[in-house]
Formats: sequence, structure tokens, C-alpha cells
Amino acid sequence: MLHRTGFIWIIVVLVALRILGMVLVPLTDTTEARYAEIARLMVTTNDWITPWFKPDVPFWGKPPLAFWMEALSFKAFGINEFAVRLPSLLATLATSWVIWRFALLTGTTRTARNAVLIYITTALAYVASGAVMTDPFLTLGVTWSLAAFYLAPTAPRWYWRYGFFLGLAIGLLAKGPLALVLTFAPIVIWSFIHRSGTAQCHIKALPWLKGSLLTLLIGLPWYIAAELKTPGFLNYFIIGEHFMRFIQPGYGGGRSVRQCAQASQRHYLAAMADGVLSLGFDCHRIASWQNGCSAGP
Repeated sequence: MLHRTGFIWIIVVLVALRILGMVLVPLTDTTEARYAEIARLMVTTNDWITPWFKPDVPFWGKPPLAFWMEALSFKAFGINEFAVRLPSLLATLATSWVIWRFALLTGTTRTARNAVLIYITTALAYVASGAVMTDPFLTLGVTWSLAAFYLAPTAPRWYWRYGFFLGLAIGLLAKGPLALVLTFAPIVIWSFIHRSGTAQCHIKALPWLKGSLLTLLIGLPWYIAAELKTPGFLNYFIIGEHFMRFIQPGYGGGRSVRQCAQASQRHYLAAMADGVLSLGFDCHRIASWQNGCSAGP
């Protein structure tokens, strides 16, 4: 059994090694370099609405949450690799805390320690934690929303009841409508499996009216401002990036930032489908330990 001291030392060593890599390793691929430059331009132009790929060329492929955090880090620590990568590490640590609290409330301290270690030592999560990417913020939003949905009936603290909607807002500002798919797909699957009553208990525990208004209040203003500032953004991002790129062969969206090959699209969709199904069945296995809402975590 892993004791508290050993667990803390493992976390400290893992984070220290990641920070060392963030400082010493230069930006390693086109994604890191592109996103870092977008954040740098956000600082130099003081334009916090439209991410710019280069002067006079807007970057419409992602919402700005990651760029906001990276730009603020640039302002605090200067223009360097560590500064631009730091927000991803902080987002990963925040996700680890959500996992810790969720596992602690639904299991034991040993379960919580193992869950955090499994997550933080997963290759993709560990690499992304020190890379200039939007994915750590999407992961934080989706994880918070799913954990909050499950815990809302039995852990009615504000960060669970309203955390579901705050997580949606984070996801919408980090990656867009994909966050809604990754959040609601496993919930729908789980609710179908437990349609006899347990699902209704979790659904009714959330403040849907106030929470939805909170999500809109946080997430919607940027989308409106971005469309007003650079008309055509909503059509490109919502329709083009989320639908046309998958159903129209050769779709490029009129943007020179990247071209997505059909093979990459198929792999992405397959990975997303596998993840959604896994999340749904994991919820099913967790819920099978319980006997209705009253026997929740």
C-alpha cells in the first residue's frame, strides 16, 4: 500500500521533472510554436478577443482560454518556454485535484491516491501537462463537469453543484462545442442504463436554470465579441470546424493554418467514440456499487 509520504514524494518528483523539461526543452513542434506565437501576439497587440496567427490573419481554430492563460503567464514571467507552458501544468494539477476529491468521496484514500497517480503518469496527460496545448483545459472542464454531475446529490457544495456548469464554460472557452459532446454523451449513456430512478436523482440535484445562465454568462460573451470583431468566425468555427471538416472531402475552411487529412479525422473520431463509451461504462461500474440515490458516494 502506498503511504501518504511516498505518494507526496512521487507527485513532487513528477512535477519537478516536468518543470525541468518545461525550462530546458525548446518548443518542439508546430503546435507549440504556433500557439506560443498566438499568445505572444495577444500580449504585444493587447488584443484579448481575437487570437492572431500572424498580424492581419486571425486564428479561428480554437477559443481563447489557453491563449489568455499563456499570455498572462508571459506578462508575469516574460517571453520564454517555461512561462508559456506553465498554464498547462496548472490545469493538469487542477484536474488531478478534481480526480482526488471525486475518488475520495466515492472510495477510499488509497483509491484517490491510485487514481491521481494513474492520471498524472498517463503518457498523454504527462506530456500535455508541460506542453503548449489547449487539451489540458478541455480535460479540466470535462472532468469537473462529469465529477460534479455524479457527486451533486450527495456532496452539495457549490463547487460540485455549480461545478458542472463552470466545467462546461471552461470547455466551451478552451475547445468549443466539443466539450458539450464529451460531457453529455457519457451522461446520456449512463442515464439510459440507470433510467429507473438513479439518473433522475442526479439530474434533479443540479441547479439547471441558474447554472445554465452561469455557463452562458461566462462562455457566450467572447463568442459574440469574436463574431462582431471578425465577422464569419461563428460560421467557420461552429459549422466548418465541427461539421464540414468531417463530412466534406478536402475541406480547408479557407484558412492556411492547417489541413486535416481524412485519415487523421477518422482516428480522431474513433478515439473520441472510444473515450465516450469508456466513460459511460466506467460510470456504470461505479454506480453498480450503490443502491439508489440514498446510497450514493
